[in-house]
Amino acid sequence: MTDDAGKVTEVAGKNLIIATGARPREIPQIGASFDGELIISSKDGLALPAVPKSLLVIGASAIGCEFASMYRTFGSEVTLVEALPRVVPVEDEEVSAELTRAFTRRGIKIMAGAKLSGVEKGTGQVTARIVDADGKEQLVTAERMLLGIGIVANSKGFGLEEVGVAIDQRGFVTVNEKLQTNIEGIYAIGDCASTSPWLAHKASAEGILAAEVIAGHAAHPIDYGKIPGCTYCSPEIASVGLTEAKAREQGYDVKIGKFPFTGNGKATVLGERNGFIKIVAEKKYDEVLGIHIIGPGATELIAEGGMALSHEATAESLMRTIHAHPTLYEAFGEAAHAAAEGAAIHM
Repeated sequence: MTDDAGKVTEVAGKNLIIATGARPREIPQIGASFDGELIISSKDGLALPAVPKSLLVIGASAIGCEFASMYRTFGSEVTLVEALPRVVPVEDEEVSAELTRAFTRRGIKIMAGAKLSGVEKGTGQVTARIVDADGKEQLVTAERMLLGIGIVANSKGFGLEEVGVAIDQRGFVTVNEKLQTNIEGIYAIGDCASTSPWLAHKASAEGILAAEVIAGHAAHPIDYGKIPGCTYCSPEIASVGLTEAKAREQGYDVKIGKFPFTGNGKATVLGERNGFIKIVAEKKYDEVLGIHIIGPGATELIAEGGMALSHEATAESLMRTIHAHPTLYEAFGEAAHAAAEGAAIHM
């Protein structure tokens, strides 16, 4: 290890856990490189000296939507660009549609199915060439442009190649279900590892698992399909498990239960009635396959969804769980009732 003064300290150990994280991705080949001024990263976006009058956000996954939402709240004119056909493309399609409506009501301009093809910097502004969904090029000018297009693993420059640790084509450290690399005694966790999703709580769980493996405990591999994802925009989004589309792709005979927050008393009191809870279950055994929320408190409410999937809950078992009133989470019981019995109580 080398400190700020250049002093080198050697540390020896039987096991090593690589947890070097990742950094925001940029696109230098078209001029979209971070400069901290006109073209900024998510890290830069948390430390701007002033709110820009206009902001162009490239990428409408969690990071892009969070910053678009935040700076719109601060008063910026925001344009949000996504290369895929819809915003938050990993989420359920109905959630994407609801977020699009919510963002549009807030005055956020959305360009989905559009790609960034070039960037030109000016004095106090940046102009982006955007090819829209119809193949037409548009020029979009803003005071600043924020890139929220993913991450690059911090896997180079500290000797992994020299000892032969395998790194995949994307630059992530390759690991097995116990977070072991191909070199004995070397593990990798978090954003630098090839496992996904790249989330803080996933990294924390991996740290615990790697420590258990090293200690010789009975370690249980992580089920990456049951890790909740949260997007901290307004309205909030949270989900766990399969979307409706993914469940059908995997061959499940699917049934859906959905309940809007317009029918929830606590949401009415809070003045946040937009959004819904959606439960995806399979018909034969009634097992809950996925839960998708957009609306007030979504990132807290998803805890019940995570518990439901980890304990192989059914729509009926969720329906028969008595939920306190008035609460936001009683919408879970309503959505479960819709999945199990075909209709919610308070629709």
